[in-house]
Amino acid sequence: MINKKEIKQLVALLKKIDKPHEGLPKPIFKALTKVVPFTACELIVVSKKGFLLTWRDDQWWKGWHFPGGLLRFGESFDERIQKTAWEELGVHIESSKFLFPMNYTEGPRVHYISLVFLCTTAMTPTDGKYFKKMPKDIMEEHKELWNKVKGLK
Repeated sequence: MINKKEIKQLVALLKKIDKPHEGLPKPIFKALTKVVPFTACELIVVSKKGFLLTWRDDQWWKGWHFPGGLLRFGESFDERIQKTAWEELGVHIESSKFLFPMNYTEGPRVHYISLVFLCTTAMTPTDGKYFKKMPKDIMEEHKELWNKVKGLK
């Protein structure tokens, strides 16, 4: 159990993070994911071709997934949506509309809350693929998400 002295030390150390909006150092991020839920913005990019998914293969997940990114301290939803769209898809989002939250309490990164946004773009993505039917190798966590949005056009 953490004692009072250690709590003071931890608080003092956390106050030294001078640019939390740029993200946390990896060891701190990994430690905090074990005790604090993080918030992500997930992008449901839709067109006549279907839903735009990207392939992910890293230490946490493997499979097709809806693009998304963790919200940084002090960042607006639109900022996170645009950064994620540019970094993962190479596109600018023209419009976005909040749909619903998803609460993932178990998984590789433990607990995170996703805010799901319906998005459109006129640009051609530099990465990803459009799907009209859920791919069999979609990430397990996004099967439920696909089923919730599959009727959207």
